Amino acid sequence: MRFFKRIVWGAPMMAIALLASCGSPANPTSAATSTSTPVPTFTATETPSAAPASTAAASGDELRGVATTVYPACTPANCAGDAMFTTCDASSSGPDVFAPCPLTARLVTQLKSEVDGVASAPDPLGGGQDPEWTTESVTTMPSSAGGIAHVVLGFGAGTAMERYDLVVIVHVSQLLVDDIDCTGTDPTAGDVYADGWVARSVCTAH
Repeated sequence: MRFFKRIVWGAPMMAIALLASCGSPANPTSAATSTSTPVPTFTATETPSAAPASTAAASGDELRGVATTVYPACTPANCAGDAMFTTCDASSSGPDVFAPCPLTARLVTQLKSEVDGVASAPDPLGGGQDPEWTTESVTTMPSSAGGIAHVVLGFGAGTAMERYDLVVIVHVSQLLVDDIDCTGTDPTAGDVYADGWVARSVCTAH
């Protein structure tokens, strides 16, 4: 508004000056001027986004860690004799029997359904009613989605070895087992979610 008023008030004076000068150019200093204030500019910045749960493939060591948690070393409380390895649920009981195990909720539900109401049910993680072994070996196949841990359990040379494939996935920044197969079988027909898992859970056929 100040700029507008200065122009209006100065108009009569400018007219008189023009008449008196008989056409001579107006004095540039008599015209109203204004100084424009630079409008601040802002550089757009991206809003940081949350990092994904996992951006790299699981390592072989990580998959091996999952496998040896599912089939851990024995303790005096859960093994007898010369046994050195057992299952993660060996010392547990009740509704949270699989709490010590790195398993997805989906797999826990399936394993419980396999043994509910079964008298003297074998351990659905393998090994029958007495899941104990003296030897264990693990090989891994990492992938961006998790990977597979191949686990071989047994009692040494000359004995039937149990062979399991643990299908590991990334879930909420954790590596968890989501499925179990007997190594060498068709997972679409013989995994833990197929009927009759308990009957074939001692994977010694292959």
